Amino acid sequence: MAARNETKAYAAIQTTTTTSTSDLPGTIKFLAIDLSDLRTVKPFVTAIFSQESRLDILYNNAGVACISTVPAHCPGTGAAHGHQLCGPLLVDLFIVGYFGPVRVIWSSSLLVNTSAPSEGVPPGDLENPSEDAIRNYTISKTGNWFLADRFAKRFNPASVGTSDSSTSEKRVVSITANPATVRTGIYDNAPRLAIWLAMPFFATVRDGAHTLLWAGCSKDITVRDGGSYVIPVGQWHPNPRGDLLHAMTERNNSLDATNYAKDLEERAEKLTREFQ
Repeated sequence: MAARNETKAYAAIQTTTTTSTSDLPGTIKFLAIDLSDLRTVKPFVTAIFSQESRLDILYNNAGVACISTVPAHCPGTGAAHGHQLCGPLLVDLFIVGYFGPVRVIWSSSLLVNTSAPSEGVPPGDLENPSEDAIRNYTISKTGNWFLADRFAKRFNPASVGTSDSSTSEKRVVSITANPATVRTGIYDNAPRLAIWLAMPFFATVRDGAHTLLWAGCSKDITVRDGGSYVIPVGQWHPNPRGDLLHAMTERNNSLDATNYAKDLEERAEKLTREFQ
């Protein structure tokens, strides 16, 4: 269990192991990492590598929302973009480098459908984040989808039309999942009024877990599904927003040439390079 708060992590492990209705086949371990401090990423991955020979599933979940404090060791980004984008990308690059084939689940949100700008991740918002914490969070969750798509294209030759052996050995399944709006500690920093208004729409923790388990464990999901979007309760999004799909598309029209997903990937990699 990767987490920044050791006390909460061990409490979660205790709850899981004592309330399980069946014998657990393995052991749940705690490993420290703070996605707002990119210096913690390499030691975290090294610790996994020293203990395990394989890694099957990786869930990217920063565990925070609507934060305003700018990360001290994720330079050049706003608070949400550092936690939600740069941190997970750096983890994933290390993990694939160490372990090769893995299924990566990038966390998304209902806000991507309802509130994301048409560009998904406007470059201007990365350079100068809004003072609106909810807008920043929405853009970061859209960015998770964009990075899931870029990661799939990068490490799945079938999606990019290449036989490059350096990537074909990886065979990474990279998708994004909205587990539903589940009332957890992730919203501790969110505006109280917003939480109160949203209460009727919160899903159960069980439903959220079901969605993430489907995304992580379904045998029907393959590398060909790279970049796809999972929604509650464990199914593919039937109709993702067309403008966001367009924003992720490679295109050569000089009047509309920006690939916002590729631009985000390049920016995030540049910001994390010193920690690689």
